[in-house]
Amino acid sequence: MCRLLGVVANKPVDLQFSLQRFKEFSPSNPDGWGIGWYDNSSPRVFKQAISATDKQSQLSKLSAEVISRVIIAHVRKGTGAPPSEANSHPFQYRNWLFAHNGCVDREYLLSFLMDKYKKELKGETDSEVYFYWILQCIEESNEVIKGIKKAVNKIIERSHTGLNFLLSDGKCLYAFRYSRSSTDYYSLWLLKREPSESAPIKFESEETQTLLYSKRLKGEKAVLVCSKWLTKEKWEEIKIGSLVIIRPDVNTKEVRIL
Repeated sequence: MCRLLGVVANKPVDLQFSLQRFKEFSPSNPDGWGIGWYDNSSPRVFKQAISATDKQSQLSKLSAEVISRVIIAHVRKGTGAPPSEANSHPFQYRNWLFAHNGCVDREYLLSFLMDKYKKELKGETDSEVYFYWILQCIEESNEVIKGIKKAVNKIIERSHTGLNFLLSDGKCLYAFRYSRSSTDYYSLWLLKREPSESAPIKFESEETQTLLYSKRLKGEKAVLVCSKWLTKEKWEEIKIGSLVIIRPDVNTKEVRIL
């Protein structure tokens, strides 16, 4: 039951998680959490292999300190690979960040992965192999959208659950949704927020009882992507098989690739 959250804004923003509410969700996702962001265009990742509400968790401190135009957050429920920092999301390679919700055939993808990417694997998850498979296809296609399309078309030849992911190169955020079953669970929602002088945004997930707060989202244009809509605002459900590209100017484009 992994969950994805991505934010893209036209100015650096912060994103704070209220642990008081998060405790109600954490027991069903106890196998690690992480945040990825960009510091002066350089990717940064912090991950822990514990519940976000464990007394050793740094979530509260870190989420208050991270300020970036692009942020990706993830909470993990493992599907085979044990809890570890290496198995927690997001994953990072060069300027790329990636987080996934679902399962793919790890051994199948490994059989196609080039040695240079196999050598980069640090954990045991199918999600990390999925990440490098996408990067390999992007490299071979010399174009991001074509590469993603090539990658996911190969994956659907074998058994899988959800292929939902968030991927960023530090400029754009790519959000993809696909599943053949449990489509209500493998959902992905998009919210476009225009600049406003209103009070800081607070939003709560009915499913997760997670309260998210950002004091720096009141005057900026921003787009949020999440596994579940978080407010009573006008969220748009990303269609199954669609890839949404959120550009640096925070404009969006939706492309059907499956």
